[in-house]
Amino acid sequence: MNFGKAFTYIFDDKEWFDKLIVPVLVSLIPIIGTFALMGYTLRTVKNVIQNEVDPLPRFQFGEDLGRGFRFFLIGLVYSLPILLAVGLMFIPVWTINNNDSVGALGMIVLVFGGLLILVYGLFLAIFEPIAMANFAVKDTFASGFEWGNFFKRLGNNFPAWLLVLAGTIIGSFIAPLGSILFFIGAAITAAYSQLMVAHLTGQAYVASEIKK
Repeated sequence: MNFGKAFTYIFDDKEWFDKLIVPVLVSLIPIIGTFALMGYTLRTVKNVIQNEVDPLPRFQFGEDLGRGFRFFLIGLVYSLPILLAVGLMFIPVWTINNNDSVGALGMIVLVFGGLLILVYGLFLAIFEPIAMANFAVKDTFASGFEWGNFFKRLGNNFPAWLLVLAGTIIGSFIAPLGSILFFIGAAITAAYSQLMVAHLTGQAYVASEIKK
């Protein structure tokens, strides 16, 4: 794993500006732009895995939009347990709003729901990048849920995926920095942080290769 490379590889590509200006601008389009940029990011992950000299691809709106939307559906499935937990937690909150009190059972539901969201959130932080890389390579809905594959890769090189998590945390601080330059600045830093994590994800996928 080359952690520092993830922060610089974009600018090693002599055509980085030409390759990124369109997806960054498209990302400003509500909803559609988010899907398209995600699809572009997934193709970047695939290029890193395939050891392309310049991993940044040329933006292809239709292909990237479709790929990003398919991965959104996978993420939606992963989010269902959190939505269920929030729904359960809403029950005692509704009781408080209507009766100004909540019983012991309601408190247990609130605490349990909060812990469930915390634990599952940590689970997603580790496993979703593996699912992302696997989907980037295979491009099938089922590839987002190959749990046997995911656990093997995690066991093969757990530190590599911890580095991806570290990069994700750093990216969460970088992404909002561009807000000082309004929308376009925020779009640039958000895209940069997303592509930085994409490079780490591709590296980790290769570093945790499953031997046949």
